[in-house]
Amino acid sequence: MYVCICKDIKDKQIKNAMASGVDSMNALKDTLDVANCCGCCEPMVQDLLDEHHANKVEGLAIAV
Repeated sequence: MYVCICKDIKDKQIKNAMASGVDSMNALKDTLDVANCCGCCEPMVQDLLDEHHANKVEGLAIAV
């Protein structure tokens, strides 16, 4: 699914970047150039980040 129409960025690209350690809004902006044009995609990018961080914390809790 497209997240950033301006830069032609899909959710899979964002998820792949987060999986490789790019896991902050600023890092995604720098790496993928997402949310740097009109800004309409920033809430969706933030939702993906929040989901990623929640899954990361959940994974740590299960491991303990």
